[in-house]
Amino acid sequence: MVQPVQPFKWVGGALCLDFNNTVDWDHLTPSEGDRLADLTGLAAWGREAHLLSATDVRRLVTRQPRPADPRSTLQRAWEARQTIHQIFYPVALGQRPAGKAVADLNGYLAQVPAQVVADGTNGFRWSSPPGPDAGTMVLWPVLWSAGQLLTSPGLVHLKTCANEHCGWLFVDASRKHNRRWCEMGVCGNRAKVRRFYQRRRTAGRA
Repeated sequence: MVQPVQPFKWVGGALCLDFNNTVDWDHLTPSEGDRLADLTGLAAWGREAHLLSATDVRRLVTRQPRPADPRSTLQRAWEARQTIHQIFYPVALGQRPAGKAVADLNGYLAQVPAQVVADGTNGFRWSSPPGPDAGTMVLWPVLWSAGQLLTSPGLVHLKTCANEHCGWLFVDASRKHNRRWCEMGVCGNRAKVRRFYQRRRTAGRA
């Protein structure tokens, strides 16, 4: 399987947030670093998320693209990701998301069949009926996750990275709920470096 140019990160605390975090955001618009730029990227993400088997990945990557189809697999993935960001990013800022975004999510959920299946000896889980294509097998669990998070108590701990050029989202599960960065080793360190050089410039002008 071809690996994505940039590694996927699993720092969101919810599947829908990890899906959101496959691209950097400029407020409500994707900006750069898209890890789902093609079907290979979508398949790789689905594999790492344990949503696709190796056979599913091959089926998805080798399918014939139809660029003229506005509802192609990749286009649907991008649109679902955009909807997720348009809902959860404002919520993370303490704002109400646009009604259209919520309506779009409900529209997706209305098309997402689900069934309860046994999982282990005494457990159960949501599952999709047999037969969907591999692209759909990726999106359904992501959309279920979005609905579950929106209606869960954990929503109060939803945050967005303090780096305004990042736009990644996460559920803050830290003990004091004082997490600021998607990853301290990435955005947190960049902020430290910027503050360091700002202090040096200020000291040089003094």
